[in-house]
Amino acid sequence: MAVNYLFHYTHTHTSMNLRQHFLEIKRQFFPRWDRENRWRIRATSVRNVHGYCDIKRRVIEVVARYDNPDEQDCLLIHEICHAVASLGHGKKWFTRMEKAASRAKQLGRHKLALILRNEINDYQNKPEGKEQAYQAIENMLIDNPSYTLLQVKRQIARDYGLLLSQVPKFLPRFQKVYRQAKNLCQ
Repeated sequence: MAVNYLFHYTHTHTSMNLRQHFLEIKRQFFPRWDRENRWRIRATSVRNVHGYCDIKRRVIEVVARYDNPDEQDCLLIHEICHAVASLGHGKKWFTRMEKAASRAKQLGRHKLALILRNEINDYQNKPEGKEQAYQAIENMLIDNPSYTLLQVKRQIARDYGLLLSQVPKFLPRFQKVYRQAKNLCQ
């Protein structure tokens, strides 16, 4: 899966700008969502992620560029499912992704349907959440006992698609877990 972060948007044989493609995906897969066109699409992000759904600003950020158009559409559908169903990768998000996979199959896009279902399976089998993040802090310090609080914070922000300022909100026990892990490693 080749990823190119310099974004020049091309889809199959027809060149399309990102906004036009976003509108087409909305029309085909999410016809009842965002009828007033309040949501925007961006090809940049301040986060170190492939894609991100910013509910407050109503922006879908799609940074990664895949050579495979089905992979690209999967990323866009993935992020829109967050806007439609749930910010996490829980049951509501799974259900909406499955609905998109069924729609892809109806449209004759069998490879996209398979990619979407694989994405669902990957997230269903992936431990997620705060406890995993707290464990990641401990693991980072076991592997790199010299890491500073800021280095660990930056890594957590990168891994979870957060801004540095969001880490303490996402992980209220961040500093406590860091100090405890640091003490264990000394």
